Amino acid sequence: MKEDNDVRRIFLLNPDPRLIRQAALADVQVRSIRVDMTDESALRVALAQAAEAGLCVNPARALRVLSDPAAVQRLVRDNRLSPGGTEAAPGRPRLTVETLSVHGMHQAVGITARTPYGLLHPAPLTDDTAAEVRAVVTALLDLAGYQYGPAHAEVTLAPGGPVITGCRTGLGDDPVPELLKAAGGFDLAAGAIEVLAGRLVHAARPNRFAAAAVLAPPWLLESAEVGVLPHVGFVAPPEAPRPGHLVVHADSPEVAARRVASLRSLVVGDDR
Repeated sequence: MKEDNDVRRIFLLNPDPRLIRQAALADVQVRSIRVDMTDESALRVALAQAAEAGLCVNPARALRVLSDPAAVQRLVRDNRLSPGGTEAAPGRPRLTVETLSVHGMHQAVGITARTPYGLLHPAPLTDDTAAEVRAVVTALLDLAGYQYGPAHAEVTLAPGGPVITGCRTGLGDDPVPELLKAAGGFDLAAGAIEVLAGRLVHAARPNRFAAAAVLAPPWLLESAEVGVLPHVGFVAPPEAPRPGHLVVHADSPEVAARRVASLRSLVVGDDR
């Protein structure tokens, strides 16, 4: 693809509706196709056609490997990326890592912690630990040969270092994108569109904490009532049987935890 090409076009395999919506908002043309990600031959045909059209594409092998959890674990194990193994151990801190890749360069744009009450972003890590997490995830993407687009990794912190327990292409599940936006204003879907078009992205650094709780129905309050409560930045109402979620902002992890607990009591009651 030409670097000076002003036509904004991207290629999506098995497109995520969130990316389709963002592309429409950004006036980006989308070429998409649905294909079995485990069928490398079918992937090669689709990718070759997209490449001939001048679109940024990933190697078929990279997409096949990252679509197969067993293949990801083999890659981690064979290259000794996780000294502690590839299995999540109970009680150890668990993280999710969001990355954006362009021209084979990988940027970790968000590290989120899984907590007893939900998700917290950014994960409260030391600079050294955060650097280790970013390094091991981007090393995996390098080994897989991933070139363009978002990816989502699962990591556990072990005494020997970060342990990659999973990695796949695409955006992290909701409410992860909302957490990145609430904590620092970074739009993960918009960034994904940019790298899929072959453009570099500069991720905003978080300037506060954001926490999310996923709450099963029924809710005691309407989503509009929840949305105007203090410190609530985003609400996705439940659609039975799918749970809803809410996002709050705070100046510290401790305050975030208290706010989530208080809101949980208001929204679904003390006994849930």
